[in-house]
Amino acid sequence: MKTYPYFKILSLFAFIAIVGCSKKEDPIGAPTESLSITLKSDAGDNELEVLSVDQLVNFTITGSDGEDYTSSAKLFVNDSEIQGSSYTFSTTGTFAVKALYGSASSNILNFEVLADTERALTLDVSRAMNDQTITFGLLDNSGTNTASDATFYVNGAAISGFTYSSATEGSFLVYAEYMVNGQTLTTPEKSFTVYIPKRNVVLEDYTGVWCGFCLKALVAMDSIKALTDHVSVLAIHESGSITDPMDFPQIDDLQAEFGVPDSFPQTQLNRTVPWNSSTLIYDYDAVTSIAGLETDLSIAINSQISGSTLSVDAKVIYKNGSEPGDKLVVYLLESGIIADQENYFTNNPNSPYYGAGNPIVDFVHDDALRNTLSGLFGDNIPQTSAYQEYKKTYTFTIPAEYNADNLSFVVMVVKADNSAKNSQHAELGENKNYQ
Repeated sequence: MKTYPYFKILSLFAFIAIVGCSKKEDPIGAPTESLSITLKSDAGDNELEVLSVDQLVNFTITGSDGEDYTSSAKLFVNDSEIQGSSYTFSTTGTFAVKALYGSASSNILNFEVLADTERALTLDVSRAMNDQTITFGLLDNSGTNTASDATFYVNGAAISGFTYSSATEGSFLVYAEYMVNGQTLTTPEKSFTVYIPKRNVVLEDYTGVWCGFCLKALVAMDSIKALTDHVSVLAIHESGSITDPMDFPQIDDLQAEFGVPDSFPQTQLNRTVPWNSSTLIYDYDAVTSIAGLETDLSIAINSQISGSTLSVDAKVIYKNGSEPGDKLVVYLLESGIIADQENYFTNNPNSPYYGAGNPIVDFVHDDALRNTLSGLFGDNIPQTSAYQEYKKTYTFTIPAEYNADNLSFVVMVVKADNSAKNSQHAELGENKNYQ
């Protein structure tokens, strides 16, 4: 059973006095707003713009604070710094342009400079869900789309028109064949992939370093991770008879919302479904029978760190559009935390912790929930159409006691009733694509 020592009660009253009016679903501390900059050009700001040889392009840089940073930021073309805020593209080829201001890095603008007879092959999406329509374009050096006059080949076979979809996943190559002055020309090949979105289940472990029986839940979690990659795991800690360095201040709110008992360990499947019995029996089939099944939404995570500030883009695509009440949950986890762990299995020869002592000194704790970047129960997702990407960016200043090298994210899409529809997990600095 978890307990509430006197020091914790005093801390709780102090916390209430400080935050008074805050809602329980608010993040722990407001995520910080660091400066971001946006790069634009007078040639356009699409994913790819085509230019003719010797075309001059002017750039502007605007900060998230509304200020103009064009004269003070640095501009780079193919990673080489240029002077001023304009550039003449004097040779054919592909070029990537970005801006830097202090530690803030802008978006990247891509240009393809073409000779009169060349065409730029474009794809409106390079990674598509099964049955999603991919549209090809063929731009000349004035930016005119000539796709309707070309023939497109996917994996060497000509297709009708300039759109393509696949019911099966795989990697594909596309090129276009076109005519200029009676001569047949072809573009270089470009690749794209088609994936079938798979469901990642969520397992949440309510635990504490003082809980000697909680190691049984950890064994179950580790066993599931060995059985499937389609699982997102997080450990939600609370102090008890022993102060837990990973104590999550809003654990009581989570327990109240999901009906999680005070006797630990407790584990939850997809947030709302208890996963363990009163005798600590874990139904592995309940997880593996749904993990990895085809689903209708996919989640991607892109993150980076600059100094002590992390930024994470949580992105969602629906096959059939969003449902009313859908919410986005973004949690920050930390692994590799060293803290002694009570162990009631040291005399149990059937336990992997047999003979490890009680407590286990310098036990390594992983996947500990440290902070919520979204609201505790998620941020509302606006109405989103089929195959339309929804993206939300969160920034956060990492406290000094966190080890940035061991941070990761779990991102969930949950229904109006808070049950998880799908999830994704990624390390800080990892770009996890839709899958």
